Amino acid sequence: MGSEAQTATTFKCPVCNGNVRTGPDDVVITCTYCGGTTTIEGKAIGDHLMEDAVDAEEREEGFRKFLDKNKGMNRSLVTASRIAENRLIYVPIWTSKVKADSWYKGYKTVQVPVQKTRTVRDSEGKTRTETYTGYEPGYVPVQDEIHTDTDERLLARKGAKFYGLEEYLEKIDLKNTEPYNFEKIKDLEPIMLNAEIGMEESEKAVHSRVADRHRAQANGALTELFDCRTTTDVRGTTYLQVPFALIRYKFQGDLYKCAIDGHTGKVVFGEIPITRGQRIMYTLMGLIGTLLAGIGAEIFSWGLEAETFEMLHFGGIAAAFIGIVMAIFGFKTLLMTQREKTG
Repeated sequence: MGSEAQTATTFKCPVCNGNVRTGPDDVVITCTYCGGTTTIEGKAIGDHLMEDAVDAEEREEGFRKFLDKNKGMNRSLVTASRIAENRLIYVPIWTSKVKADSWYKGYKTVQVPVQKTRTVRDSEGKTRTETYTGYEPGYVPVQDEIHTDTDERLLARKGAKFYGLEEYLEKIDLKNTEPYNFEKIKDLEPIMLNAEIGMEESEKAVHSRVADRHRAQANGALTELFDCRTTTDVRGTTYLQVPFALIRYKFQGDLYKCAIDGHTGKVVFGEIPITRGQRIMYTLMGLIGTLLAGIGAEIFSWGLEAETFEMLHFGGIAAAFIGIVMAIFGFKTLLMTQREKTG
């Protein structure tokens, strides 16, 4: 915390003259008083978008439904869990339309039919030569093109690492966005993260991302890629602020977390506790699985010597397989501190 205080600076909002704390890498600032959004030089960012957000009660409702859906044998999970933190965070994103065209060349390996001869002997012992079709590897030169026109989203932060954030960003639907209006969300008291990546840097980054994607696609279609050249047209770049929420909750003395879509209030990704009772159950499962696998192996060995070979053979294999699966699942789950589930 001390190092953060030393590196933080103060920015005077050009709209309301409020003093806003900023980080050393912030390049687009949202005022925490009036919601005005400008560059670090004080220039207006212009029209930009946001997603509306639900309040803390709706987020908690979605969280409780997630627990109820995944409680399993743990009937007390929903009622015994206590929320320690339920905060709304507006995350900055740059969105762009990217039209990309790639031309690539290389070669791919194919099986080429080849006429071959061989000597065969008939039933009378006479030999003769016959022709047949065999296959050998051949190389085919390839020149092809890739053309795409996609919506690209880039997180405008260099160091923002929140649990479940990547999974949340994949679910953002631009159809749910609306013109930015701080008045609609200020009563929710959100944390407004500033952008650490500007528009120009964002457009360079999405160009590289799409070019890399095209190159990987071309490389996957060939045995060897010689050359791949990509041109992009990045357009319509817009600043977007989206609501992400993180709920931390306590259960039986331990702390767990859930990532929430702040627009819908639904859980995107979350941790489910493994209780003491469940650990006992998984321990028994692992032990029973180990015992069953040993019995199955013994039955299989008996089958090798008995007249009823087939029945014992397959019975032993089946018992050993089921036992191994039970043992692996039981002991693997036992070692976990929690399970992770999608919403």
